[in-house]
Amino acid sequence: TLREQTMLERVLIPLDGTADAESVVPILEPLLHRRGSEIFLVRALEPRSPSSQDHAFQEADRYLKDVADRFLDETDCVHTLVGVGRPPQVIESLAAGEEVTLIAMPARGDAVGPVGERLLRGSSRTILALHPASGAPVSRKSARRHRTILAPLDGSEESRRSLPLALELAGVLDARVILMRVIEQDAEETEAVDDLHDVAQRLNRQGLFAEIWIENGDPVAKILQVSRDEGVEMVVMTTRGRSQTDDPPFGRVTRRLLQESPVPVLAVHSRG
Repeated sequence: TLREQTMLERVLIPLDGTADAESVVPILEPLLHRRGSEIFLVRALEPRSPSSQDHAFQEADRYLKDVADRFLDETDCVHTLVGVGRPPQVIESLAAGEEVTLIAMPARGDAVGPVGERLLRGSSRTILALHPASGAPVSRKSARRHRTILAPLDGSEESRRSLPLALELAGVLDARVILMRVIEQDAEETEAVDDLHDVAQRLNRQGLFAEIWIENGDPVAKILQVSRDEGVEMVVMTTRGRSQTDDPPFGRVTRRLLQESPVPVLAVHSRG
């Protein structure tokens, strides 16, 4: 079933000392705290001479512990890991060794940096490219009674790979899920309704409240409009849907949403 995958069980967050990399932590922390996830904060170091390597290790470990102190709750299950080598290889190796279920990293527009691009293209793990947006992180004790997660789909199997994360988040936040499909021609409506109805029924059988939305027009404009009008907490989608072009790592719709969305966008890349 759609609930079989637990992407938030063991989450690795690579850090490089920049505010961009750190921005992922406060966005995800309330979600991971509620989920009871294990959190792995990772720093990769370039190889150095033995005399300076120990000092670099200590500095990196202090940095990771400082990030944990600033952004994470003392009751969170946190591991700080330092590795030596090229960042993509260090991240992939530690993720494999710790049986990580998700690697989370920041995305600014269509840019994830060279390390992010290598992971998106070559990692065997599920990658989450997170656009923090300008909004505040999800609060553990939000006054909002009804949370909403928007899951845009385009009818492809690729776009459905975001659903396990959307469902897991919905369970954590006790949120409704809007399953949205934007069509270009009225002739597509019947197929779109049938497709979303099938997904919604499976979600409803699992105790989650799912709504079906069919819109006509530009996908990005409609997703942004629904996000604003419905007070959407976050958008959960795949890095690309029908488009299977190898370059760039994001499809057209995802790329524009990562640039323009006023709420966090969680773009899932999975090998399926």
